[in-house]
Amino acid sequence: MDVLDSKESGEKYRLQVDGLGYDVEIPYVLVPAREGHIRIASFNLIGQTRLNHDLGQLLAEIIRRQVDDYQSVVVLTAVEKALQLTQVVSSELGIDAVAVAYNRIKPHMEVERRPVIQVGAESITSGDKFLALYERDMELLASARNGYIIIDDVVSTGGTVLGLYEILEEAAAQAGLGAPIIHGIFCAATEGDAGARLPAPVHSLANLPLPQAVMS
Repeated sequence: MDVLDSKESGEKYRLQVDGLGYDVEIPYVLVPAREGHIRIASFNLIGQTRLNHDLGQLLAEIIRRQVDDYQSVVVLTAVEKALQLTQVVSSELGIDAVAVAYNRIKPHMEVERRPVIQVGAESITSGDKFLALYERDMELLASARNGYIIIDDVVSTGGTVLGLYEILEEAAAQAGLGAPIIHGIFCAATEGDAGARLPAPVHSLANLPLPQAVMS
């Protein structure tokens, strides 16, 4: 297979990933902005079984090279676009469970009787949003013996990653731990350069074209 073609209509970007063995077609989409729209290459991994499997194997290999004793770290990710990728990576590394930040309070969190952490975050594709962590994942974060890694699908402005770091800080404080040690931020692709404002180095498989403002 030369290219994994997208099913969307319109103009496409052809993404090349070292070691993948095929290119990936990604549709250009317009997302609302304060003035007009922003044109982005929309790298949507939801439902992409083969792509998540193949990218997850590549990302797991990077983690093996970058993180000593990686099986003793706790992995943190956010729903929903990065979840499939994170599960593949964790399975490849032999990690049994990952901590997940949700995009809203859900009934199973039982907020009336269980602890919940909620913080604000921002994303280029979804704007302002909240990230919520409930009891199970708070306990998982508190159990880390060798720090943490963060996995995301695409790192662009860094807003989601900063929200995840804020959750980590709060979970560590509530557990009576020190400042969280993050060994790296691992993602399928970067979009722009948010590295200077992030709490750990970013390790990416590929780079997406920069977003472009489109005035209405």
